[in-house]
Amino acid sequence: MNKFKLLPPGISILLMLAVLTLNACNYPGVRTPTEPEPEVVYTSAAETVQAQLTQGIQPTVTIEAPVITPTTTPPLPTATSPGVTPDQPTNTSPALTTTSAPICDLAKFVSDVTIPDNTKVEPSSTFIKTWRLRNAGSCTWTNTYTLVYEGDNDLNAPASVPVTTGSVPPGGTVDVSVTLTAPANAGTYRQNFKLANSNGERFGLGDGTKPFWAQIKVVAPSGLIYDFIVQAASAEWKSGSGSTFDTTLTFGGADNDPNGVAKIKDGVTLETGAVSGKILLTYPKHTINGVIAGTYPPYLVQDGDQLKARVGFLAGPGGTCGAGNVQFQVGYQEGATTTMLGNWNKSCNGTLLPINLSLSSLAGKTIQLIFVVRASGDYSDDWAIWNSPRIER
Repeated sequence: MNKFKLLPPGISILLMLAVLTLNACNYPGVRTPTEPEPEVVYTSAAETVQAQLTQGIQPTVTIEAPVITPTTTPPLPTATSPGVTPDQPTNTSPALTTTSAPICDLAKFVSDVTIPDNTKVEPSSTFIKTWRLRNAGSCTWTNTYTLVYEGDNDLNAPASVPVTTGSVPPGGTVDVSVTLTAPANAGTYRQNFKLANSNGERFGLGDGTKPFWAQIKVVAPSGLIYDFIVQAASAEWKSGSGSTFDTTLTFGGADNDPNGVAKIKDGVTLETGAVSGKILLTYPKHTINGVIAGTYPPYLVQDGDQLKARVGFLAGPGGTCGAGNVQFQVGYQEGATTTMLGNWNKSCNGTLLPINLSLSSLAGKTIQLIFVVRASGDYSDDWAIWNSPRIER
């Protein structure tokens, strides 16, 4: 019996093709790249997983710069710091420290020897301001160095004063003084100063641009500021009639002078019956509507000044002031202009009339105050007096 069975024709063809294919794959130098082998697929997958794991640990990928082959062209010179030559290696850690050149002329404030800041001084008073300064520069101060003011000259400083009569080496100190005058008006005033070298170049504190200064507070005194009794002899007295002043009087003349009289009386009886202290008598010229006036020396008005007085008459021999009837006036003269500030009519009635006149509207002005007495018709009993005339603040 035949031991082998014949296969169907279709299956035989398929087996032959499979054998040919296997032989072709194993043939040296021949490989079909279209389908990867299982080991290649497994290896590629493993490398992909490994790359993803590596990216989770090292997120930054460093790309090496390409190597450039040096040429024979010489390199361009590079900018260097002063004092470093191009072929000198530069040390970047730590940073280089640069030292600035010393300043020739420089001052440093040490202390106020006199008149510290905000010292109170009286109006128009003169004082000496002294600073102690140190030579903080590298140059010696000689007798050609001066103190000079800057800005508005509110304290009436001289144009310049010597800093020293000798020399002040670097690191040395010197006391520098200047005579100053306070302004006439109350307030706070500051005057800046610097030093100047022999070339007139100015310098000061800090980096050399900052000034030092004198700062004061001008304070007007309070209480009695101006006493018209004391100043009466210094006033200019004239008399006349109406608006005409044609006669110059000598202060302290005779009581019966027909041209009128201006003088100080003491211990006399007033129309109130009281005995006076010192009072100012101003008797007008012996004529109908006679008048007398006194113009006082210049006076600088400050805010808050009040002119005060009580006005009336002397008592006559019978103890009364009779038919006395006048007009008291206070005015002032500024330059060639005369301005009246107040008028008070007074007749003999046994009382004194108070005057309380504010001068604050004239603060800062230098004026000459004027006292005037005008007879209302007959002059006979017009022994007009000013009791305690003064300015208070």
